Amino acid sequence: MALYTEILKEIQDRTIPAQFKSADLRKKPTTDGMYQVGEKTYKRSTLDTMLANLAIDANGKPAGKHVQNGQKEQFIRVAPGVYSVICSPEQLHAPAVDDEIPYQDNEESEPIHFEFAPIIGAKSIAGFIADYLQQSPFQYFFKKQNKKHPVKPANGLKQRLNAYFWPDLSVSWESTQQELHQYVAEFKTIEQNKEHPNSADKLLELFSKICKWGGVKLPDIAAIDLKQQVFSVLHALDSGNIPSSNFRINSAYTKLYAIARPDTFIIFDSRVAAALTSIIDSAYQTFVSSPDWSKYKGLGFVNGRGGSRPRPLHNVWPNGYQKWSAQIAANQLCQDIVSHINKNPLSYGFDTTITLRELEAILFMEGY
Repeated sequence: MALYTEILKEIQDRTIPAQFKSADLRKKPTTDGMYQVGEKTYKRSTLDTMLANLAIDANGKPAGKHVQNGQKEQFIRVAPGVYSVICSPEQLHAPAVDDEIPYQDNEESEPIHFEFAPIIGAKSIAGFIADYLQQSPFQYFFKKQNKKHPVKPANGLKQRLNAYFWPDLSVSWESTQQELHQYVAEFKTIEQNKEHPNSADKLLELFSKICKWGGVKLPDIAAIDLKQQVFSVLHALDSGNIPSSNFRINSAYTKLYAIARPDTFIIFDSRVAAALTSIIDSAYQTFVSSPDWSKYKGLGFVNGRGGSRPRPLHNVWPNGYQKWSAQIAANQLCQDIVSHINKNPLSYGFDTTITLRELEAILFMEGY
């Protein structure tokens, strides 16, 4: 998906048109005979062949050899030699995500897509998502190693959680959970001693560790300004209010606030956003008119680097990147999903209740 992602960023930055030719991708030649597209470089032969091989015709018929052989389509051939990317209209005009560090293994693994029976009888959006995650199988395929993870498809929420890894297969959910617990404890100590002269520096130091763990860039902000922003945001959230738009929310800050408020704040990054929107999208017309929807209408997609995001969606979703409205909606929805599961955890394969962090880990893997 790397070429797809880089082309989409070029379109978002308006450096190439939404309907483009291979020649549009060759406007930035490099000294070694390659061509820069986004932040990566490609051979001319790669640009010419990948567009054709991963395309479908405008009528949806597989056109490229890779698509005919079962690979997921990425482009539409709108005319001979003219292509567009497969995504929602809003994604073409969304700002490129500038805080995520490209995931190094994004060309080595991909999720395996399974056919499964549609979810019937869910009485709420939260219940629908919980049932989808419980009933649909989950598995990755590692191309270079020619192996699958897990070896057998994960069935059910608990198996999905056990299949979690980040940033590679050597780091399981158990070890990640221990690391997150340490961050939560560190933040509690900082908050309890926030009047201490070194609290701002301690907070910036913790933020740096969280960003390194999460694979995002540390925002350029002074320690004293970070402290003022963080505790102003938390005051608003604790009071049931939406923080001021003057306070940033992105793939870095969402992780910091999730550590600060682990029971109420979800990490709403590109993976979690892709999971929520794509699951709901299949039943969007059913739920958009339900009483529940008013709580979640701020949900939207978040573009990311690497993986299979953004995804083709059948319905119009707003851009949720850097939007407090999307973050607050995601917080509410994920709290509702956790509450739904915890009403009867045994029916979802758990002996005890689950936490928001555990649901987040499951959604993170679903949203690759």
